[in-house]
Amino acid sequence: MKTKRAPQPTVKTADRTLDLFELFAREQRPLNLSQIAQLLAIPLSSAHGLIKTLQARGYLFELSRREGYYPSRRLPSLAEAIAAATPVGALVSPILGALRAESKESVVLVKRQGDRVQYVEVFETDESVRFSPVAGETKPIHTTASGKAILSTLAPDALDAALARLDLAPVTELSVTTPRELRDHIEKGRKRGYWVVAGENTRDLMALAAPVRIGGEVFAVVVGGPPPRIRAAIAEHAQRLLRACAEVERVAGGPRPNLAAQGGRR
Repeated sequence: MKTKRAPQPTVKTADRTLDLFELFAREQRPLNLSQIAQLLAIPLSSAHGLIKTLQARGYLFELSRREGYYPSRRLPSLAEAIAAATPVGALVSPILGALRAESKESVVLVKRQGDRVQYVEVFETDESVRFSPVAGETKPIHTTASGKAILSTLAPDALDAALARLDLAPVTELSVTTPRELRDHIEKGRKRGYWVVAGENTRDLMALAAPVRIGGEVFAVVVGGPPPRIRAAIAEHAQRLLRACAEVERVAGGPRPNLAAQGGRR
């Protein structure tokens, strides 16, 4: 069972620009003006203005009037330059890449973004059946192991406020839907030192997560994969995950979040 994602505040022009590039990524072919307007469900005049602006900036080029437009190498070049200079990625990539190799499962570095979590860095396994996260993707904070791990680092008053405010809409039939249930999951994870979610956000996914502090900011590291594989080696995955988090903090700075202190009032 899936519910409609709550609307987020957006800027229409920015939305349409990103929608256009995502459209080209899906279609993987040149598109003319009419096709773009139809596939994006926007007026021809809006599509024309968007295309001409991006063409003038060098992000699109026209093959011919009949064939239409296609993105130039300008956007990938900028993306590569940005990715190469990512401060977090440069610090943690060797450690999280090693965690992926040891666990033979996908590993993700996650950051809180309001009431959602975002995949910041992705290290996907080569296994044929696997968790295939996408960098930049966001998920509801209450249905993910990473979200619960990050919430666990909040001071008691801040956690109370977050639990009272969060929209706990279900994503699957296994999703947490009440503040009491979410608090219980957070407390159980505190006792273990890591958080486990199975099927709450994606039915055929099981994941472990632990919080990690990088440069004073709280992130979470996730190891995820098919439930049968994760369950069969959950103790080993947890040990590897916690070792990797400790190493990240040794390299990137910042003490491990004091989970016992955060939960001490309860």
